[in-house]
Amino acid sequence: MKLGALGLPPYRTFSLEEVEEATNNFDTYAFMGEGSQGQMYRGRLKDGSLVAIRCLKMKRSHSTQNFMHHIELISKLRHRHLVSALGHCFECYLDDSSVSRIFLVFEYVPNGTLRSWISGGHAWQKLQWTHRIAAAIGVAKGIQFLHTGIVPGVYSNNLKITDVLLDQNLVAKISSYNLPLLAENKGMLVHGTSSGASKDLSTSARINQDQKVDVYDFGLILLEIIVGRSLTSKNEVRVLKDQLQASITSDDTARSSTVDPVVRRSCSDQSLKTMMEICVSCLLKNPADRPSVEDILWNLHFSQ
Repeated sequence: MKLGALGLPPYRTFSLEEVEEATNNFDTYAFMGEGSQGQMYRGRLKDGSLVAIRCLKMKRSHSTQNFMHHIELISKLRHRHLVSALGHCFECYLDDSSVSRIFLVFEYVPNGTLRSWISGGHAWQKLQWTHRIAAAIGVAKGIQFLHTGIVPGVYSNNLKITDVLLDQNLVAKISSYNLPLLAENKGMLVHGTSSGASKDLSTSARINQDQKVDVYDFGLILLEIIVGRSLTSKNEVRVLKDQLQASITSDDTARSSTVDPVVRRSCSDQSLKTMMEICVSCLLKNPADRPSVEDILWNLHFSQ
């Protein structure tokens, strides 16, 4: 039922020939970019559907069986507010059959990043306030699913506004999250354990700390949604957070002076004030003082 509601085909294994054909043998025109999570290619399947294909070069020699628990987790990463996985493909060395590359096939999201609709290339058609709140709710629901919708949960996702894509209906989808497969391939700690977390923490305390890391990153996304421009430094974030904090208790004129002009023209003062309060609470220095994702969602609904 969930698969049908998402409108996605069942998760499956792709052959290397299918992946090569979809990308025209990894043509330069299909190349979308490269980051810490591998190379990305745009592809078109035989049925005409567009996909995004992530290519991971394996640093360790393992058989396909060693990766199946990771693949099982990836196959469950299907949610309306995640760029969902459609399948995978293993490429193996001929001499020992160990995996040389893994291709992860994801749905293709056509409408660019949330940033481009707020402070970037879509300046002529900036998102109105109602769409911004909807995008914020979508991102929060995506984070909630990563934390609680699968076992083990996926935490410390290093969320950025450029990792939030909008589909043809302007539904927000998180495109980059902390897949344990990627962390393990880089020799990092996995299962949502932050590399900066104290070894003395209990598992539940560490998970709570990692959840609050994602809450802080969500606060940064909210801040950009409110002010309508890219954030360039930690100092700028601190200054803007203090301005929001001060304006919450001031009159509506002070609140309006800090926000994107598009926002000022399209929202009520109470809605803006609620969003500011959520944003400031997410950016609190002490992780324990930040709200839970459930609290964020509850309050976001009141800002509509």
